[in-house]
Amino acid sequence: MFIDDPLGERHLTDLVGEPARHQPGGTSLQACWSWASIGLRPLLSLADRSPRQLAVVDPNIRLATPGGVSPAGDLQPEPGDVSRPANHALEFTAGTEAAGVRIDRSSRITVVFQRKALQHDPHFDVLSPTISAGVGLVSGLNGLGSGRSAALSRVVGVLDAWREAGVPTVHLELAEYRSVAELGEVLAAVAPYIHSIGMSQDEFQALVGPGRDIGREAAGFADHHGVSRVVVHSDRWALSVHTSDPERERLALIAGCLAAACRAESGRPLGRWRVPSRSDFASGIPAETSSDGWRTTVASSPYLTRPHSTIGLGDTFVSGHLLVHAANS
Repeated sequence: MFIDDPLGERHLTDLVGEPARHQPGGTSLQACWSWASIGLRPLLSLADRSPRQLAVVDPNIRLATPGGVSPAGDLQPEPGDVSRPANHALEFTAGTEAAGVRIDRSSRITVVFQRKALQHDPHFDVLSPTISAGVGLVSGLNGLGSGRSAALSRVVGVLDAWREAGVPTVHLELAEYRSVAELGEVLAAVAPYIHSIGMSQDEFQALVGPGRDIGREAAGFADHHGVSRVVVHSDRWALSVHTSDPERERLALIAGCLAAACRAESGRPLGRWRVPSRSDFASGIPAETSSDGWRTTVASSPYLTRPHSTIGLGDTFVSGHLLVHAANS
């Protein structure tokens, strides 16, 4: 829900009270939080280093500075726009009843009062290609608005430097776009520099429509944009259409599903992953196929009917999935 009113945050707080907790938002921050939780030290592009923002960044996530890189926990906050509102998520657990309505599926409403700009961090742009990395994650390219062309030009410059540095896997996580034209402009700019594209089932169906052959449609999407992998993740399963080793793809999907399920159970990324005791597995999942050089690999995901939280599950899946592709073995 988008309400174009920077002052609306105060009214929402008056209505429902102060937030029960504060945490980072956005795919890149969520994925880095997950990686930091298992002992890694990811490098994040972050322009906003205000007290409010740094307070929710895991201290072990590294940020670029004029003198190199530093853990976020070692940096002093910088002056920022204290009036800029945060996004608010109103969560609903399955089984909740109110005003004659019963919630059958745990979900949330995200309330946005001001569209966020891309985190353009010039120090990250310079330093990231010089740091050895197994994977680069690109996100947040939706909703760039009138500044889209300039933002994409900066992103392409960084991606080109990553390619020259030999980063083996560069992944774009799509998110939702306001129009097909906007998505087309983004993909036309960055597709030549990336290896894989990921999205949720809802985002995928918004592109191709419901009831389609997901594997075939994903292969067509990958072929059209010249990438070697398309990943679709949902509540019950995750799917990869690819041209590589199916067992490595399966391990990557399982890692992503486990990471997301543990987060659903605890409400935050965990340092150790296991199948939650209250989860179940679906049997009606997409089929594994092989056609025209494309393989479809599928994993069933641990599913919790009553999760602690639904926030960040897709982003945490991305962190687990890319972890396997970043590893050397």
